[in-house]
Amino acid sequence: MKDRFSLILGLVIIIIFIVLLFIFESPFFKEHQTHTYKEALEIHTQSDSPAVTQKDNKFVYADKKDIDKYMDIEKSKTDLQFMDLSKKVDISEKQVKDILKDKGVLKGKEKAFINAQEKYDVNVIYLMSHAFIETGNGNSELASGVKMSNGKKFYNFYGIGAFDQDAVETGSSYARKKGWTSPEKAIHGGAEFVKKEYLNNEQNTLYKMRWNPYNPGQHLYATDVNWATSIGQIMESYYDKHDLKKSKIYKDYYK
Repeated sequence: MKDRFSLILGLVIIIIFIVLLFIFESPFFKEHQTHTYKEALEIHTQSDSPAVTQKDNKFVYADKKDIDKYMDIEKSKTDLQFMDLSKKVDISEKQVKDILKDKGVLKGKEKAFINAQEKYDVNVIYLMSHAFIETGNGNSELASGVKMSNGKKFYNFYGIGAFDQDAVETGSSYARKKGWTSPEKAIHGGAEFVKKEYLNNEQNTLYKMRWNPYNPGQHLYATDVNWATSIGQIMESYYDKHDLKKSKIYKDYYK
């Protein structure tokens, strides 16, 4: 009987060892062990691509306190910046239409947004909320279409390729390169870009897109420290208004 107990105990120990080995060697575990929060904060503070923040209606360089305010997970104003954006939202076309009803050039583009979610597996509430931030609710010059000398208009709803020094010129130049000659093409192009460059690159939450905790200071979508929080809060308002089911929340990013 004693020998049998020892055998069972030995098997249990082996199983526990194998499970622990799998956990500690798995990519999921390793990617959460890259940096401590303090180390990541220091990297962002000293980055060659400095963060910015808005003060007195203009953007200025952010200091360590500004960065910490928005980077600190415990201080977050919304959990939706930690939600997996690669999961589709169960939402009707009528609900999407309602969200877009006062959004400038984006109004009436519900089919394009829904189709983009279906084709690229990118959360449609995120796609709309991100577009609202980047386009001033569908009313910016870049969103309205930049007209070329040949009469063609090019649209860019996600600030892709647009740099702060001359966002209209650089953003429209990128749109020309991609052939985004209609709002629908710009919506699909933006979804494809986010999917390929971020969601498929282990940056599947707004927080990861802005702060990249596994490789701080590198491959960031935006320089504005409030970028992820702002989009997350817009998303949250629509999730609450339309009683939508949220996807999984991830917050375990640092040692």
